[in-house]
Amino acid sequence: MEAFRLFFKDGIGVYSGHVATTKLHAHHATEIIYCTQGQHKIIDNSGKENFSVLSIIPHDIKHQFSCHGNSIPVFIFMDPFHQFSERLKQTYQLDKEIIGLQKLPNEQIMNEFKHWIMGKEIDVMHYTRLLVDQLTGHHTYSTQSDQRIVNSIQHIKESLSQEMRIEDMASKVHLSALRYAHLFKEHVGIPFRRYILWARMQSTVESIILGNSLTIACYDGGFSDLPHFSKTFTEMFGVAPSSVLKG
Repeated sequence: MEAFRLFFKDGIGVYSGHVATTKLHAHHATEIIYCTQGQHKIIDNSGKENFSVLSIIPHDIKHQFSCHGNSIPVFIFMDPFHQFSERLKQTYQLDKEIIGLQKLPNEQIMNEFKHWIMGKEIDVMHYTRLLVDQLTGHHTYSTQSDQRIVNSIQHIKESLSQEMRIEDMASKVHLSALRYAHLFKEHVGIPFRRYILWARMQSTVESIILGNSLTIACYDGGFSDLPHFSKTFTEMFGVAPSSVLKG
């Protein structure tokens, strides 16, 4: 088995590896968590303990994860603007409550992820889609995307190394900053500045996957320096990047 497996592409991230426990943390993605053996424990911000075989966690919800030593966790992160997130939000009415399931939706799909953990190459995006299909009953929901926000998301992803001000983005689509901020959160699910930070994190992790060092990757993603990236990573994922992104 490889020390860790990491996939990050098109708004979907999947990680499996060293993590047996995390600190209390929150990030800007909708998240699915499961472990290869038995239940795991999620503690929410109030201290409530949730034991389940699969958890669905809304974005920006503080939580702490742990599983027993022989089990291998799989964390699936979905951009809040991604259709997979939208489908889970609609199916489970995701808002502030962590969803815990006591049965895996499809053993065959989960076995493919186990094979991936062991080093087999699979189409991670395909099996993530199948997992979301199972969790949402294959239902799709029509969501009307505002083209102004779609264009803004594309601009953000192409401009991560630059300073981005909400006033400038609003002027591009002929809106006031206040109206633009409301429209952005309504369609994306999180505020403008938080989304930029999440986009920078995605870009940095993608650079790491390409084989770049943490230092080079953090600059590629638009972070001012390595300490800034490390602090943000720890706040988002509950562990230091050096403890999980290593062989």
